Amino acid sequence: MAPADPRSLLLAAADDPASDVAEAALWMAVEDSPGVQPEPWLKLLDDLAAELDGGARHRPSAALAAVLRTRLNLHGAGGGDPRTHYLNSVLERGAGTPIACGAIWMGVGRRAGIQVEGIALPGHFAVRIDGLVVDACSGEPLGDEALLRTAGRHLGHEPERVEPRWLEPASPRRILARMSRNLRGCYASLENWPLALLAADRCVDLLPDEPAERRDRGLLLWQMGRPQGALRDLSDYLATAAADAPDRGHVNEVAGRLRSFLN
Repeated sequence: MAPADPRSLLLAAADDPASDVAEAALWMAVEDSPGVQPEPWLKLLDDLAAELDGGARHRPSAALAAVLRTRLNLHGAGGGDPRTHYLNSVLERGAGTPIACGAIWMGVGRRAGIQVEGIALPGHFAVRIDGLVVDACSGEPLGDEALLRTAGRHLGHEPERVEPRWLEPASPRRILARMSRNLRGCYASLENWPLALLAADRCVDLLPDEPAERRDRGLLLWQMGRPQGALRDLSDYLATAAADAPDRGHVNEVAGRLRSFLN
């Protein structure tokens, strides 16, 4: 049976650097769709790990890629369909965003005793196994040239070199926040405001010290026609964001309009 408070389980996982990111991502699905039962999907992760043979010790990335490809038909998909963000749906359908695919790699690897790190690249998500960076969607290794092309698509220009910070392991908290941020954007584009707000709340809970999360929730509340909550979040942002934040002028203007409306 699904737990009564999946948000608490999600936040507890975010606090633990060694937590099971795949299981935590399933609590996100349970929170957004209370009918989701995590147990069958956790068992599937166990079963996938059990299918890895002894060769996984020598070529773990290739062995994991083969199992995920043959059993799940795991492949990348755009984020316009909410199902591509939720782990239960990705495990069922095979189509997922890069970060959802990465969470599956991490979950199966964990159960098989293989360390899989999440790598939050600019505009993409990859995994690292035994020092090898691998595309979480295709299972193909990513050398420096591929990393530069991938980053270039997001940055608008191809960088001269791979920045070391791109390759730092992403913490469970950062991974879960990025997944929630993606869901917030997905649901906002679909004008599914209740689920967009639920994702925005989750972002604030996961990253309470990051002013940008309150800003984004405030702007969402403004779109939803909830001026009091919007003004509260935007005022918090203006009080805590850097003085030279590039969007400070825009946020200040929106906050001023909200004050005028409420007075």
